[in-house]
Amino acid sequence: TKRVVVLGCLLVLAAFLSLPGAAVAKEIPKGLVIGYNVSLLANGYHQADSTWAIKYAKEKYGADVKVFDGKLDNAVIAANVDQQVAQGIDMMSLQPMEAESVAEGVKQARKEGMIVAAFYIPIRNPPIPCVTISEKGAAFKMGVVAATKWKEFYPDKPIIWGIIGYLENETVDNERTNPFIEGILSVAPDAKEAMRLGPAGGREEAYKAAQDMFQAHPEINIVYEESVDYSLGTLAALQEMGRGKAVNGKPLTEIVVGTDAPEAELKQVFDPNVSLKITMGLTPKDNAMARIDNLMDIYTGKVDPDKFILILTEDKQIDYWSADVKEVEAWLKDQYMVDVKLK
Repeated sequence: TKRVVVLGCLLVLAAFLSLPGAAVAKEIPKGLVIGYNVSLLANGYHQADSTWAIKYAKEKYGADVKVFDGKLDNAVIAANVDQQVAQGIDMMSLQPMEAESVAEGVKQARKEGMIVAAFYIPIRNPPIPCVTISEKGAAFKMGVVAATKWKEFYPDKPIIWGIIGYLENETVDNERTNPFIEGILSVAPDAKEAMRLGPAGGREEAYKAAQDMFQAHPEINIVYEESVDYSLGTLAALQEMGRGKAVNGKPLTEIVVGTDAPEAELKQVFDPNVSLKITMGLTPKDNAMARIDNLMDIYTGKVDPDKFILILTEDKQIDYWSADVKEVEAWLKDQYMVDVKLK
C-alpha cells in the first residue's frame, strides 16, 4: 500500500512538473556571458549604465558582461545581435532604436535557446520581456516648469517651443515628447510649436540641427532635447549665436530642456549664466540592475522568456530653481559614480 501511495505521489509530481510554467527553478552558474547592448556608448548615460551592468553582474551573479555599441544605427544594432547569436553567448539585453530591426535576430536567438530581453524599446514580435522607463510624469513636469518659469519671467511673450530628438520613435514620443508638450499646454494653452528636428546622431549633429532650427525660427523660447548629446550640442549652437545665456538663473532668450543628467549636463543646469535649466535624470544604476535581474529571472524560470511583460523604472525631474543641489550631487554620485560639486 505504501508503495502504491508513493508511486501515485511521484506520478502526480511528474505530471505537475510537465505543466507549462511549472519547471523547476534553475541555479545560476558562475561565468554566464551577457551581451549588453546600448544605443550609443559615447553618451554619458550609456557609459554609466554599462559600467554598472559590468559591476553588478559580476558581483551579484558572477556573470561577465560584453558591451555592444549600437551607434544609433539600426544596421549596426542588427549586426550586433547577429554577432552575439553567432558567438553563442548566454544572454542578450537589447536596446534597439526600433523593434523591427532586431526581430529576426531575436527569433534566431530564441530558436537557439538564448535568453533575450529588451530595454526601453519594447519588442512584441517575437514577444520578450522588457525593462522600460516610466518617463511620462517627469516629462510632463518638465513642460510645466518650463512654461511656468517662462510666463513668470516674460508674461508678455507667448511660448513657442521646438523639439530636437528621436522623431517618429513611438516610445520616445509617448514617454517624453508628448507628455512634455502636454505639460507646457497645461500652463499655457496658447503656446505653439515651431519645429521638430531629428538629427539622428550625437552632439555634432544636434549642433547643426539647432543652428537650422534657430535660424529658421529665432522666436523659439523653449526647446526640448531628448538626450544629453542633443542638449549640449544645442547649447553650443545657441552660444555661438550669442544666445544660451542667463543672468542669475533667468534665461535671456530661451529655456533649454535636456535629458539624461550626467555630470556634463548638470553642471550647465546649475550654472546661473546658462539657459539650460531643466533636465530629466535617467537612472543608469537602477536600470542596469533591473536589466541584469530580469535576465537572471528568465534564466531561473521566474519570468517567461517568450511572453511580453514590462518591468518599470523611474526618472527624476531636475531644475535649477527648485532642486536641492546637495541632493542632486548625492543622486549623481549614486547613479553615475561621479563625486562633484555642481554649484
